Amino acid sequence: MNHAPARGATPPSAASSPSPSRLGHRLPGAVLFRWCPADGGRGRFVEIGESLFTVFALSPADALASPRRWGRRVHPADRTALSQAIRQSAVSGEPIAISLRMRHADGALHDMRLQAGPVASSGDWEGVVVDLGPGAGEARSLAEEAAWQDVLGRLPFSVTLFDASLRIRFINDAHARWYGLPVRELIGRSLLDVVGPERYARLLPRMQAALAGDACVFENQVSRDGIVHWRYNSMVPERGADGSVRGVMSIAIDDSERRRAEIALAQKQAELRGLFEAIPDLVFYRDAEGIYRACNRAFESFYGLRPGEMVGRGLDQLYDPDTAERSRAEDIAAMRTEQAYRGEETLRGAGRSGVFDIVKSPFRDGLGKVAGLIGIARDVTDRKRAEYEVERLAFYDSLTGLPNRRLLLTRLKTALAEAGQLGHHGAVLFLDIDHFKNLNDTLGHAVGDQLLQQVAGRLVERAAPGRSAARFGGDEFVLVCENLGGDVDQALAEARRIAAELMTQLHLPFAVGERQHHASASIGVAPFGGGLLSAEELLKRADLAVHQAKAAGRNTVRFFDPEMEERLRERSVLEADLRAGLGREELRLHYQPVVDGDGRVLGAEALVRWQHPTRGLVPPLAFIPMAEESGLILPLGQWVLRQACEQLVLWGRRPATRQLTIAINLSARQFRHPDFVDQVEAVLETTGANAGRLKFELTETLLFHDVEDILGKMGRLRARGVGFSLDDFGTGYSSLSYVKRLPLDQLKIDQSFVRDVLTDPNDAAIVRTTLTLALSLGLDIVAEGVETHGQLDFLRQHGCRAFQGYLFGRPLPIAEMERQHGLLG
Repeated sequence: MNHAPARGATPPSAASSPSPSRLGHRLPGAVLFRWCPADGGRGRFVEIGESLFTVFALSPADALASPRRWGRRVHPADRTALSQAIRQSAVSGEPIAISLRMRHADGALHDMRLQAGPVASSGDWEGVVVDLGPGAGEARSLAEEAAWQDVLGRLPFSVTLFDASLRIRFINDAHARWYGLPVRELIGRSLLDVVGPERYARLLPRMQAALAGDACVFENQVSRDGIVHWRYNSMVPERGADGSVRGVMSIAIDDSERRRAEIALAQKQAELRGLFEAIPDLVFYRDAEGIYRACNRAFESFYGLRPGEMVGRGLDQLYDPDTAERSRAEDIAAMRTEQAYRGEETLRGAGRSGVFDIVKSPFRDGLGKVAGLIGIARDVTDRKRAEYEVERLAFYDSLTGLPNRRLLLTRLKTALAEAGQLGHHGAVLFLDIDHFKNLNDTLGHAVGDQLLQQVAGRLVERAAPGRSAARFGGDEFVLVCENLGGDVDQALAEARRIAAELMTQLHLPFAVGERQHHASASIGVAPFGGGLLSAEELLKRADLAVHQAKAAGRNTVRFFDPEMEERLRERSVLEADLRAGLGREELRLHYQPVVDGDGRVLGAEALVRWQHPTRGLVPPLAFIPMAEESGLILPLGQWVLRQACEQLVLWGRRPATRQLTIAINLSARQFRHPDFVDQVEAVLETTGANAGRLKFELTETLLFHDVEDILGKMGRLRARGVGFSLDDFGTGYSSLSYVKRLPLDQLKIDQSFVRDVLTDPNDAAIVRTTLTLALSLGLDIVAEGVETHGQLDFLRQHGCRAFQGYLFGRPLPIAEMERQHGLLG
């Protein structure tokens, strides 16, 4: 067997056979071996026993490295017969049984017996070379036979010699143990007696073939004690010296351990393949050259490939050139550094694309060399959409798509930091749409939303590089302008120019609903530079400037100055004082009488006053608007209502005051509170006041709110007897249709018309018209601000029957008012 090893042959795993150093260690006169044949009769040793050195003075390592070294031990005259036997067996698959003369370790020629046969499950051959000693011949045939049987008896696999009548004439210990009987009890017994009729029927044809001179090799499965054994069997003719068949040699090698390992491995591979295919992610294996060697069904399905179609193809056959080159570079880097690559890519498959999280890990072969990459691509498209949606909801306004307040603050902080580092100046422009609430209340929120969206669109159009627009909330927008110049004056001039551009853009008509709407805005500008100003403080300054623009009549631009901040500070202190003052009972009610044409008191209007411990008497205009904005108007209004009702109870106990009414001014915020009616009814209930003597004065601006809500609340209170008066009539935007629908008792002519009624024809005409309107609607009317007898005469002449003003009395505490008008009796 002096042939070179085959290229690419793979040795079996160590679990399938013993290691070369232990193979046949108890057989000093025999060499066990495992041989891997190759085309043309060439092959190599896979394993060889340690007794090789004792028999042939050759180490197992030398024989494994070069089978020729062992082949040179064969006598030259016998080499041709050996080569022919090897070639014939390679073609026929039949075992080899041949006698050879070989050079022994002692230097002499020894007769050797070589017996080998194929292992069906692996394709390898297993065999033995037995040393029969020097000087063989007929005189030594019995000694040879004894030596041969001694070797066979030591073999770890099963060997039995049958005579021509299929009786056992020799059986080794391994085979006897398989049958569970001592050797001595098996010698001389027939095959039928040992294996039984059923198995005998299966074995007989093979035994007969061997007796006819044909070797027979087969695998047999035998079940013993519930365990299946795989046994590799050879039935080989045993020939005498004359070449005639004198019996059969049966060799059985138990291959169960290896077969079970193969089955377990196959099951594990099937499980892994099933798992591989069941993974919903795209899984692939590419070799070091970028060629696909395996991919799962999810991968093939995504790219529209048939099963196995991608195997053997490269990156260029799947991706466009740029993508293929990028992926190839990633692969090379991962294999060179032996570190996994992880990234996010957009993959385009058959009919769909998506964002995938990709991990590519280097894969090592059996020798520990990086042989390629195993990759997993997980579709994260839905997750990315969800992340984008979360980010959009968290940082962007849902109506306009602009950054919201949170993102604005983040960007503004970045802009301030960069301005400080680079020495640049910028500005924040704070926009508040003028009279937006009126539009919302009259035309509806849908129309208001359209206007907000279009304003946002125009801001985005003007948002050049270095500018960032955001919706601050409601009808408020912010434009952050960075890098407007290297000095303050240049930045202020540029900010003024940008604000003028915005005003021009906002003056262009907007298409909202089915009409065109003309809008304007109040803009506050707060510059910033390299100072330590915070984003919140800067926005506060811009907001202050907006308030100044509104106070200046709206539709204008105002820049922040330090005086604004001082006024804000004063306002904050005043708000805190008012909040504390409500708890310390610093508020007072003053009453101004309402009289008839003869000066008799019909009732009074309750007016709140604040007696501050250090400021003295604070006028209403100094704290009522602030209370309205801060929300303090709600507890303040409740206090006024309770005080007025308690006064009505006191008046109700005296005949002189029993018929008097008290009018209370209601703020829009107070009236719109969802619990307003319940709160009024609760106060009437707890105080016991006569609801018919209570009157609420409403301003015209309240009519811009939800009219149905107004009618509902007024209707409930009207049913209790509460009266309603429309205050400052003619100064707002009230529609006569609204006035007609509301359950009013009274109109009040504003003092601005009464003041000049004798000198201004327009005011006189308005007063006359209002009096005529009230008469036609069946409403009482009160003229406010009557200060002279001439005004009184004009009003009485044109039908007015109730009056209020300094001519009859200033607002006074209740005791003084009662004393002045003789109401104490």
